[in-house]
Amino acid sequence: MFDLFQSPAKKKELRAYQADALQTLKNSILAGNRRIVLVLPTGAGKTLIAAKIVEGALSKGGQVVFTAPMISLIDQTIAAFESEGLTDIGVIQADHPRTNARAAVQVASVQTLVRRDQMPTASVVLIDEAHVYSKAVVDWMDAEPNLIFVGLTATPGRKGMAQEWQDIVVGTTTRQLIDAGYLSQFTVYAPSEPDLSGVKIVAGEYQAKGAQEVMEASGLVGDILQNYILHGEGRPTLGFGMTVAHAKRMAEEFTDAGIPSAYVEARTDTLERKALQQQFKDGKLQVIWSVRTMTTGVDLPVSGIIDAAPTRSAMLHQQKIGRGLRVNEGTEDLKIWDHAGNTLRLGFVDELDWSELRDGTRETKERERKEPLPKKCQDCANVMPPKCKECPVCGAAQQPPSGWIETEDGDLVPINREVGARDMSQADKSGFYSELLGVAKDRGYNPGWAFHKYKEKFGIQPANTFPKLAKQPSAKVLSWVRSRQIAYAKSKSKEASHAN
Repeated sequence: MFDLFQSPAKKKELRAYQADALQTLKNSILAGNRRIVLVLPTGAGKTLIAAKIVEGALSKGGQVVFTAPMISLIDQTIAAFESEGLTDIGVIQADHPRTNARAAVQVASVQTLVRRDQMPTASVVLIDEAHVYSKAVVDWMDAEPNLIFVGLTATPGRKGMAQEWQDIVVGTTTRQLIDAGYLSQFTVYAPSEPDLSGVKIVAGEYQAKGAQEVMEASGLVGDILQNYILHGEGRPTLGFGMTVAHAKRMAEEFTDAGIPSAYVEARTDTLERKALQQQFKDGKLQVIWSVRTMTTGVDLPVSGIIDAAPTRSAMLHQQKIGRGLRVNEGTEDLKIWDHAGNTLRLGFVDELDWSELRDGTRETKERERKEPLPKKCQDCANVMPPKCKECPVCGAAQQPPSGWIETEDGDLVPINREVGARDMSQADKSGFYSELLGVAKDRGYNPGWAFHKYKEKFGIQPANTFPKLAKQPSAKVLSWVRSRQIAYAKSKSKEASHAN
């Protein structure tokens, strides 16, 4: 049997865990396994590892088929392989200009394979995103039990995978990559927790229409737009909606508020998708919204995730957050605004266990461990480990939640409405008031406007000792003022709607 991992030429140097993963995979094949899942989190270098497998097969005269679950990933895979020095590549997809049946490497669309009576000749078959079920692939594995199949995935949690595959190799974990600096540190905030108790469960997942109604109608759901204006910091962000209509509406609301946004769906063609992604990289788009379209095969400089799509699937939860974990210049950390409650329901993505293949009885939905789930800070909505007595972000001591309420637009505030007051000194409050006076001066407002806005923010009037000096407002204060204006406009729109 040829050595899959021997390459005739020196290529890009492997990281230690990548070399270990390849060796463990080789050992599994030598032990007689022919259908092996290789687990590699986002940012682990899946393309490089796949290229090394291809190089080894080609060096011994073998042929390789690489299957992609979506047509949109075909050209992306070709470009990635060519960047690793692989050039003898053909494509199995209808009317593709790179069609070449004689090429030693074939990049195949799974959808095209379904329609073929005979599978292409291969020594090794690489199955990208192996957690996505494909009857064509399963039938192929059953028909050729001696052919080597290697499944690549970050989330091998689909039910039935244990029946399809013989072994699993965990190349590394999300936490190990974060600790090594290959992935971004992340912070999760839960500005709102939707009540999904009345939403139907269909095939193990929340019914899309019912969950969308909760996300759009519930008074307990945080105002996603206002939260981003206040805390988004202008970060390049991916947003996930419950349905196409939901994602499209969010993109429109963000754009109307001066935050350039777009939405992508399954029907968005390749050219438009590439154009939108380039605008995102150039900073012309700040947020791209989608449903599940942007959960795989996305390599963008993302430092913010807005999750407004509740799910019971740990796989989908991991895939969504994974889009923002890559370390890019200027995006060294990730902020996640989880309006769907998924982290509170399923756990932190760096703690999910993907070391076992699942049988046919259940998917990994709710966390299958006895430890308690994360909890939310009562002051800043940071999601933290369950046993924390003090928030690692804002330092607030954690008390029983009985004294807390949520406002109608979803901002977390104490009953006395002093938002963050316990963390602000009198000097900080005085400065905030001076900046409000600066806004009033710049816009020609009466100074009384600043008085009332301060009271709206803190629930009390400015202290008599505060100097009435107008200062240049900071971006933070301007963002807060802007969020209040949007809230006011929305309330007026609702009043007009009810009146009509």
